Amino acid sequence: MSHLEEYLRYYNSVKMPGYAVLVTGDWGCGKTYQVKKCIPDNECFYVSLFGVQTVEQLHSEVFAAANPTMAKVESVLNSGTKPVSEMGGAWSLVGAVPGVFGAIFKKQLESDKTLIFDDLERCGIKCQKDVLGAINTYVEHLGFRVIIIAHDEEIENRFKKTKEKIVGQSIRAIPQVEQALDHFISEIECSLAKKFVDGQKGLVRDNFLRSGVKSLRILRQITESLTRLYSALDEKYLEHSEAMEGVSSLLIALQLEVLSGNLSREDLSNRIGVRHNLLLSSYGTEDPPSEQPPLIKADEKYPTVDLESNLLSDEVLCAMLFDGRYPEKEIQECLDNSSFFLVPEQSPPWKVVIQFDELDDEVVDEALDRMNEQFQNRSVTNSGEMLHIFCLRMMMAENKIIDNELAHVVAENKAYIDDILEDGSLPPAGVDYGWTQEFEHGHESLAYWVSDTRKQDFKEIWDYLITAREKALRRTFPKILETLKDKMRENSRGFFEDVSTTNNGPNPYARVPLLHEISVGEFVDHWLSCPRENWRDIEYALNNRYRGTALNNELEPEREWALALLSELERQASKESGFCTLRIMRMRPKALLEVRRSLETVSE
Repeated sequence: MSHLEEYLRYYNSVKMPGYAVLVTGDWGCGKTYQVKKCIPDNECFYVSLFGVQTVEQLHSEVFAAANPTMAKVESVLNSGTKPVSEMGGAWSLVGAVPGVFGAIFKKQLESDKTLIFDDLERCGIKCQKDVLGAINTYVEHLGFRVIIIAHDEEIENRFKKTKEKIVGQSIRAIPQVEQALDHFISEIECSLAKKFVDGQKGLVRDNFLRSGVKSLRILRQITESLTRLYSALDEKYLEHSEAMEGVSSLLIALQLEVLSGNLSREDLSNRIGVRHNLLLSSYGTEDPPSEQPPLIKADEKYPTVDLESNLLSDEVLCAMLFDGRYPEKEIQECLDNSSFFLVPEQSPPWKVVIQFDELDDEVVDEALDRMNEQFQNRSVTNSGEMLHIFCLRMMMAENKIIDNELAHVVAENKAYIDDILEDGSLPPAGVDYGWTQEFEHGHESLAYWVSDTRKQDFKEIWDYLITAREKALRRTFPKILETLKDKMRENSRGFFEDVSTTNNGPNPYARVPLLHEISVGEFVDHWLSCPRENWRDIEYALNNRYRGTALNNELEPEREWALALLSELERQASKESGFCTLRIMRMRPKALLEVRRSLETVSE
């Protein structure tokens, strides 16, 4: 039995004590829950002061609590305009004057129950003396047992000078973590999820106590998160108790820090490099850093949890902790990449090397040999895998694991890209918008090993790779353009779908500047040689392609070509006569006419 429970049970047995009891505690520590657990519903009147604006309204809330079957009298007390005698029942005892009502209803109350006033600090009555004076009416004049529940700091700031006049005992509520945790787990509807969370109860309790957090609301959120984690996992993962302990511990500790405001999304964006960056900043000096990163501070609270663990990636953790998403596929990919489920001999060597913290040296060394062989043979062409290998090589150079200087390793990485571009094995750039997103922040749910001090080197290699893939794409243009010319003649609607943005299909070349690789004369001649029924689709395609600001943005390399095409159409029209001239002039894309007109206006 807690000290609060012991005292309140005693206080609830006293008749007309002549003083109130103040229960304080941190936000969310379970003050109300503990008080109501000590004082059964049939032995108390519970009144929340949240939003109460006047003393009369405070009294009406007490009346409503004591007479739950009757309507609240707030509107009558505030206005006094409606004859309450018309309402019948107990209201007939009262006139239309609030003061008379107050005097009568107080006399009707019997002090055999305990009055509980909650949320004192959120009461809207501006004068603190009026609030406590009204409460004192029930203590001193009506003989009630009164319990006041409030947040410590607000009470200290607003009511310190006046509360001593009516408060005879102050008790601070301490979170009853074990009881609350059992209660929260009992509320989980799915029996299997409940069993899973109950199995992690020790981790939840221990890390919650280590965190210094007092709010039981946060404790509830932790149990809810574990329930959602359970729902995102297949049986294969749930059966591995060690893995579940690891992933649960990581999630619990980080969520405690996030919900407490100690960690932001930015703090979790590059966990793998945080400690390394700290070590580099203090290298060569005996003085410790003046300020440790938030993640390092948080890590010190949880001696059994590695907050920098890559068991869950930064992206997955941010999705869970900040976006409220629990992406099943990505979570399971992270676990597959972990030392718990990784099969070294069946995994890409870079994926084994990046887990060097968790694996035996012999396993890591064997994988490193295979990774070096891949590098020498230029056998890896997937951009995400290449970048992982490049980053690991830079990390090893930076930490003197290999003898090469960092600048030399960067040059070797670029040479690798040059070689596979030259032999044609480098995949071309994607033609869709945002084609780099699939490997931008990592690959296969593992972030690239990049410290803050090496970000510029990584960007240099990234830009070099993107440029090389764009070169590879340009090398495919001749074949693409021949296909587009065929569609102009045989499938003009397909040409429209390919080169302009529509609501149908992938529109693969809508944002790719490539038409200027065909000479203007050749393009127009081919257009005019197509069947007449295709001309309008071709005009629609170009008009749709160039409308808006496309020629000032992603299609800017085509701007001069497009304007020259407009002039060539007009030149071809001038060579014809009659309907032929009119037909060609009507084929001029309106978007290009508008571009030319705007340029002429500017030049004037």
